[in-house]
Formats: sequence, C-alpha cells, structure tokens
Amino acid sequence: MTPERPTLVLVHGAGGSKLDWPQSWRSVAEATAPFGLPSSTAVLPGQGGQALHAHPVIAIDLPGHGGSGGLSLPDITGHSRAVTGFLQALNLENVCLVGHSMGVGVVLSAALQSSERISSLCLIAGAARMPVTPELLEGLKNQTENTVAAIARSCWHKSTPEHFVKTTRQRMMSAGGNVLLDDFTACSKLDLRAKLSALQVQTLILAAQEDRMVKATEIEAMAQAIPMAQLQIFHACGHFLHVEIASEIAKKLVAFLGAQI
Repeated sequence: MTPERPTLVLVHGAGGSKLDWPQSWRSVAEATAPFGLPSSTAVLPGQGGQALHAHPVIAIDLPGHGGSGGLSLPDITGHSRAVTGFLQALNLENVCLVGHSMGVGVVLSAALQSSERISSLCLIAGAARMPVTPELLEGLKNQTENTVAAIARSCWHKSTPEHFVKTTRQRMMSAGGNVLLDDFTACSKLDLRAKLSALQVQTLILAAQEDRMVKATEIEAMAQAIPMAQLQIFHACGHFLHVEIASEIAKKLVAFLGAQI
C-alpha cells in the first residue's frame, strides 16, 4: 500500500554526508534518540524542521561517504544506482528525492533510470550540467587543502559567519582527497540536458542567485527543460541555501509536497 504522504530521501553533494542537511530535517531516530523523546517532538527550533514533521525523512550517505562503506565513485550513474537500490531494499514508495549540488545530478539520474518509486523531486543548488574547471581538479590532486579551503568559502554567501565555512572545510577534508576528486570528476562528466524532457515527475527547483558554485543560469535552463518543474530563486544566500535559510526552504518544500497529496 502506497503511503499517502511522500517519504523524503535526502542526497548530499560532493565531499559531503547526511550532516550537510539541517539537523531537524534528518531522521527522527537520529534527532531524538539521545534524549529519549517520542517522534512527535522530534523537531528542533530554528532550523525549519517544524514544517516537515508530518513526513518521514531519511538522510543517506552515498557510497564511500560519511558512514557508508565501500568506495566513492567517479560517476553520477553509479551513485544513482545505489540510491535506487536503497529505495528497493527498504521497499519505499511515494518518495520525494531531495538532492543538493552533486546530489541533484544523482536524483535526476535515478528518476530517469526508474521513477516507479519516485513521485517527485526537489533539486537544490544543482543542475543537469555542472562544469568543473581542469584547474580545480588539478588543485584537488596536488594542493588539496588550499583547494578545499577555496571551495568551502565559495559554498557560502559572503555574509555567512566563518564558523560555517570552517565546518564545511573540515568535513570535506575528513572525506579525503580521493573522495573529493571522484566527486568533482563525476560532476565534470555530468550532462543530462538532452534527457530532461523525458522526466515525468513533479519537480521543485530551488536556487540562489548569488551561488558561486553552480550558476543560476544553468539551473534556470534546466527548469525550462523539465516538463513539470517549478523554479524559485532566492537572494542573499549561497550554495548551502537549505542551511542558510532553512525555514524558508522547508516551508517551500512542504507546500510543494502538499500539492502532491
């Protein structure tokens, strides 16, 4: 029996993990277990989770990332197969796949492979094509620490407190140079533009005008190519807009999910 309310499955970006999502968006068990709280109170104030409490939420780590075993993969297709395999293993239906950055490519590819379990998509700060310069790939190979520091700065709006930049830098470095190189190589090879017209699920696209990692023009072009897409562009935030303005993003996502019920 298909659940009435969509289950959200959150897919992180390059060099990331489930920790890149606001804590209140993540699984009830993770958020409440240390405190012995029932699921009905599994919402932390100030992080935009209140609006999502009616939906099951699962944040995953892609292969080779965070708590997942195995090796990282230098292509998006491999990651998307892992995601569809996860949905099958848990027998999840009526799923809204939510991707951030590289995760956008992963969930797009998953939906294009097989959409029988996927009822909708939410694409945050990512596009069907995300070019990566040869210089950045070379930097990740030979000057990893300096390159990661530059990436971390570019992930956040210029007004964001330094603490967030530092945390991103630390998490990316803990992922390891090989994982980072695989992820950004995967992004450099991604180009799903010719396949977007075949996408047959409702799609919410959220972007930041001042994103320094993925150009808003690439995201706008993707929105125009997807048949059932709606786009909203935010201002005064950056590539991690789902953290910087978590409450606004959560409300937008809940309104979108409500329209699917």
